[in-house]
Amino acid sequence: MASEQDLDELRAVCEGAKMMSEGGCEFAYLPQIKIPHAGGTIVRDALLCLQQRDGYLTRLYLSEQVPGRGNNWTSHRILDRAWHTWSWNHVPADRPAVVLAQHLRALR
Repeated sequence: MASEQDLDELRAVCEGAKMMSEGGCEFAYLPQIKIPHAGGTIVRDALLCLQQRDGYLTRLYLSEQVPGRGNNWTSHRILDRAWHTWSWNHVPADRPAVVLAQHLRALR
């Protein structure tokens, strides 16, 4: 589980960040996170999974796909909501802010 310091780092990027769990999996919920994209910014809700899931070391799930970015988008039902993610692997578990930055890099 993320420490309070980890959450503070995430809140610097997304004010409403909080931890949530489902089925033994911990997620950082990031409401209305601003994502740099195509010379501008898009806004999405996000779930950051900091542990291995579905064959990936960590995963970032978004409320909607990002146009023109990411490959092989899939949909998942987590915390009673539809989430979307793309094939982006080998982002190891680290401090949550570092993991988030590495996932967001794929969407620029």
